[in-house]
Amino acid sequence: MEEALERRLRRIEDELAIGQLRARYCHLLDDRQWPEFVDLFTEDGLFCGLKEVRGRTELLRFFQEFAEATEDFWHFCTNGTVEIEGDTARGRISLEYLSVTDGMSYVSAGHYDDVMERVDGRWRFRSRHITFYFLTPLSEGWAGRPFPGRRATS
Repeated sequence: MEEALERRLRRIEDELAIGQLRARYCHLLDDRQWPEFVDLFTEDGLFCGLKEVRGRTELLRFFQEFAEATEDFWHFCTNGTVEIEGDTARGRISLEYLSVTDGMSYVSAGHYDDVMERVDGRWRFRSRHITFYFLTPLSEGWAGRPFPGRRATS
């Protein structure tokens, strides 16, 4: 009985820590706190989105360049799911992304598919793959405007 309780408690602690990892990703990215942000990934962590980038050095370079090209941006993530098996976790979380580039406001939505790993007692992203459903100027609206490269669904 005590062993089952310990497993359940560990599961709850892991889910809460993964929720914090995902929230910190948004906050640190939006606040452009780069050293802390790239530390959310494993040493060889992978980000697939606008570009495929692997490792903290490349992640740092990519996100700094991305931020320089974008006046402002905000990430909002909800509806996270996670399956945990030992020190590995997989899940999906929904994304709303708002940004301003060259004085124009953009709106987008999509999701992240995450693989997370416990490293030195801390959860980190092994990989984070973003799929956009649309990305469009706010003034034009988003109806019927899929994100370029979006996979067709049947």
